[in-house]
Amino acid sequence: MTHLAVITFLLSFSILPQSDAGKTVWDGVYTQAQAERGALAYGANCRGCHMEDLGGQGEAPALKGNAFMDRWRDYSLQPLLSLIKTEMPPLRFRTPGTPKLNDETYADILTYLLLANDFPPGTRELTLDTLDKVQIVGKEGPAPPPNFALVMVVGCLALTPDSRWTVVAATEPVRATMPDIATAEELRASQARRFGTRQFRLADFGYLGAEFRPDSLRGHKIQVKGYLIQQREFERISVTSLETVAPRCG
Repeated sequence: MTHLAVITFLLSFSILPQSDAGKTVWDGVYTQAQAERGALAYGANCRGCHMEDLGGQGEAPALKGNAFMDRWRDYSLQPLLSLIKTEMPPLRFRTPGTPKLNDETYADILTYLLLANDFPPGTRELTLDTLDKVQIVGKEGPAPPPNFALVMVVGCLALTPDSRWTVVAATEPVRATMPDIATAEELRASQARRFGTRQFRLADFGYLGAEFRPDSLRGHKIQVKGYLIQQREFERISVTSLETVAPRCG
């Protein structure tokens, strides 16, 4: 599955800020025995594409190391398990004989991925009802989103002297989901967020439709989602969603 396909898949999931996540993958959220079951299930069902060492090949991404963390850090475990369950193997490779696994086996496979990425086991098995309460983070904790990640920021919509639309006094970018949609919960949270010190150029308003007019939101406090593009001179966001959360920035 391509990186863009994974981003598209994440439409129905939310990011857990660290303060709300409850636990992280460093807190021993699975057992060694569960991961060993997962290793057997991985060998039987996943190894052919993702390889014995989880290093991936071709369109099958690596399931450990930096590539895995860049893709999944700052998400909860829920979307990762859901992708494994619904998208693996890809539809074009499925046959009438493709085995159907139960949810507990998918959870076991997920714990094997955690073990392979050096997240420590604990004393209690990972259960389906806790997936959305466990956050994937690096050893040093949450990190800034990587280049080209889908992000969300809150700030003030402004037009610069050289006629470039920009979000100023912006918050730090955080990983986002649902690129085309701003949920009521997100908008309520963004309305309460304090302004920050960041600034991002906004690009690709055409994605919002021909009827979108940024002039109508000039000076508004806005919530922006889009793909982060980091350049030496400036950072910009290729916009996928832009909503006002307050009619004034003051």
